[in-house]
Amino acid sequence: MTDRTNLVYQQDGERLLDTTKILSIVPVSALTKPDQSLVKDSSDIEHAVITDSTIFYVQGGGQPSDTGTMTSDLAAKAGSIFEVKSVRHPAQGSQILHLGRFIPVGATRPDAGEEVQQHVDAEKRNLYSRLHTAGHILGLAINTLCREGVLPPLTESKASHYPDSAAVEFGGMIEGKHKDAIQAKTDEFVRSARPVKIHWWSTEELLQKCTGVAEGFELPDGEVMGRVVEMEGLGSYPCGGTHVQDCSQVGKIEVKKISRSKGTSRVSYRVT
Repeated sequence: MTDRTNLVYQQDGERLLDTTKILSIVPVSALTKPDQSLVKDSSDIEHAVITDSTIFYVQGGGQPSDTGTMTSDLAAKAGSIFEVKSVRHPAQGSQILHLGRFIPVGATRPDAGEEVQQHVDAEKRNLYSRLHTAGHILGLAINTLCREGVLPPLTESKASHYPDSAAVEFGGMIEGKHKDAIQAKTDEFVRSARPVKIHWWSTEELLQKCTGVAEGFELPDGEVMGRVVEMEGLGSYPCGGTHVQDCSQVGKIEVKKISRSKGTSRVSYRVT
């Protein structure tokens, strides 16, 4: 398998329904051992469906994968639904694995070469997009407070945008007394309703303009432009995730807790 799956969501993060072509349907038992390990004993996952393009966000970058369904427009196969439970990068190659199962049992399934409709779960996509944009807003708020001298110099390291473990991490110490200042600056940025824009920049431009770029950052093999999310006028991050269209659409960002361990500060948050 050599063809790269076209990641439609990277160009159009608002599309929740799209037509694509099935390249192959592989039982989980026939996947390579590294790819089988992505399943983790789920009884809801029986097959991997590989398509030539996808609107499903692929797990990574601290963001969960999308879920949803694939269905056929062919009358004889309209009764078969592929439930997409997880979407993952394979251990090798660039063909995305849509992991899930066909329902109901016994229905005639679509075949390789046939077109199917991809439907993304809109409620989950919206939540994950809000959480991801919120994480960047929180990170930019903390960086701004560093520049203003409210916080000591810090180095942004990593983030999680999962609903139950959303947090940003910084090298350096953020004392608990600064929680209110971080909350206030985050609220200010959300109220600004600044547009959230997607760009494709060269490595040079990305390194010059982006926040949170790790030392030794390189673009993936074969790529010459990096995908960037910009909160207009606030800052930018290299990012492959999905986002809302302006900062106010994240809703309320609640700064939950500041924890410190081994020289790292973790600021957890949630959106409501």
